[in-house]
Amino acid sequence: MSEMDDRLLGLVDGVVDVDEQRLPLLTLREARATVELLQLLATSDGDGACAARHLAGNLARRLPAEG
Repeated sequence: MSEMDDRLLGLVDGVVDVDEQRLPLLTLREARATVELLQLLATSDGDGACAARHLAGNLARRLPAEG
């Protein structure tokens, strides 16, 4: 893993552990689009792929199921 991957993964993992107020900044459609874009980035071998995978998973678990 690169230094960039380590830094980004540290930021992503740190968000889960922090007990702070969440802000409603996105619409549901924007959040779903963000998860899809992160999943696309996660399929690459470039910097940030590992962090994108983790962040996409964290966000996807918080979204309501599509119905």
